[in-house]
Amino acid sequence: MDSIGLRLVYDGRGPVHWSPAPGAVDAFGVQDKAGRLHPGTPGANGTVIFDLTFLLKSQDSEAPVLSGEFAHGPAAARFVYLGWRNAPGNFAQRLKLPLSTIAWDDLRRALKSQQPLSATLLDHHPKATTTGANVGGARPIAWVLR
Repeated sequence: MDSIGLRLVYDGRGPVHWSPAPGAVDAFGVQDKAGRLHPGTPGANGTVIFDLTFLLKSQDSEAPVLSGEFAHGPAAARFVYLGWRNAPGNFAQRLKLPLSTIAWDDLRRALKSQQPLSATLLDHHPKATTTGANVGGARPIAWVLR
């Protein structure tokens, strides 16, 4: 199996309602399969950068299948969770970022160049329901070789 790097850049404000524990370093990040949040690295203009590594299953299959500690969901519909935890430890919000939209051609070019595929999630207008719940769910995102 080949390994492939993905770089996620979060450019946003976070959930409308979020109360992390004071000084918590694990209150925002990419969620692994054990439910832990892995913080990113501060980037330019308040962005946060997450450099992730995935395993790429056989290139003989029709659609790419990524696996690893940050790959969630069934093989045909894998995604990454970006999450925020409140002080008591429950999720204030989780966003699902699809991996299944990555094409074989893009993966092959990334492997050949040994560069990660990158995506930027713009999230400047977070929403909450009338009951005060943050609106999470799936967000469209494009993974490209830069």
